[in-house]
Amino acid sequence: MTAARKFFFLHVMKTAGGTLRRQILANFDRDEVYPLKGLDPDMRRANYRLDYLLSLPAERRSRIRVFTGHFPFVAVELLGMELTTITILRHPVERTLSYLRHCKRYHEQHRELSLEEIYEDPFFYPSFIKNHQAKLFAFTVDDDPESYMDALEIDPRRLALAKGNLERVDVVGTQERFDELLAELERCFGWRLARVKDKHVNPGGTVPASLRRRIAEDNQADMEFFEHARSLCERRRLAGVVE
Repeated sequence: MTAARKFFFLHVMKTAGGTLRRQILANFDRDEVYPLKGLDPDMRRANYRLDYLLSLPAERRSRIRVFTGHFPFVAVELLGMELTTITILRHPVERTLSYLRHCKRYHEQHRELSLEEIYEDPFFYPSFIKNHQAKLFAFTVDDDPESYMDALEIDPRRLALAKGNLERVDVVGTQERFDELLAELERCFGWRLARVKDKHVNPGGTVPASLRRRIAEDNQADMEFFEHARSLCERRRLAGVVE
């Protein structure tokens, strides 16, 4: 593994990111991975607040080999470091359903609600569902976002920006072809693939076709963004290189 290389894993919720983070922890010393329990007393803020990330002391920053967390792509620009970027995306309908099941399982206020009722939550919908993946790659420095939870309307200009930013990510994978992403990390950077358990995998179940259609219709920008990601992954696979 290249000693000097530093990485930023842009962790999109419910895309197999927790499992990839376990691979990261198997390849780097614990204090080389951000955030770190003990050094970060507020692990919740450390995992998503941009002001917390950007306020890290220079000495700590220099020690970190892999930044992880739920951050928009603009965080890489704001850090101003030479970083190899990694992300995983997922089909928007499946990602949203996984997120809704997560809410039902872990959030007290959602436990007795149907998936449709959770989907309509006025706070969670714009923060975690509405064109969520495209949104994370569409923020700019001028937007001055506080976190990945900030709402952002994805119009054609923002969608084009999101696609362009995704092209700048060094390693892009999809949840449906997760093994190919791991193989790329092993081949290009010498990562050792460990036997790790999948993390936060929520049990499936019958979902009304009407909800699936509704998610797809409401998240057209994300659908187009994900198809762009699939195409990008295929182009890179055929080229046999990390762009």
